[in-house]
Amino acid sequence: MRGLKIGDWRTKIDAIDTTLLHLLNVRAAFALEVGKLKGEAGMLLRVPAREKEILLRMKKLNPGPLDGEAVEKIYQLILNESIRIQESYGYGTAGGFKNSQARASAEQPRTAQTRVRRRRPSVA
Repeated sequence: MRGLKIGDWRTKIDAIDTTLLHLLNVRAAFALEVGKLKGEAGMLLRVPAREKEILLRMKKLNPGPLDGEAVEKIYQLILNESIRIQESYGYGTAGGFKNSQARASAEQPRTAQTRVRRRRPSVA
């Protein structure tokens, strides 16, 4: 691979970008399914303990050259966008609490709420 030119590297990067976009959309579709189930159960969409678990796992799995801070920023954005998309489909709210006692009680199932159903994007 040493003799590759800039254009060759860019072609490889473009192929990776295409794959990443596809995988991000597949992940978003899965997150929508989780959001739907949480909404039906009356749960909040955001579960800080789960998000922390994901961030720690991804940083642990990271072989580099990205550093842990970069991995955390990327995955935090992915998590935030997953919640935003779930909310846009009317599957519930993320919630936001300043103390753990309020968060713990909010993570318990709530009474049914009105949800607006939106058409799902195709993931082809």
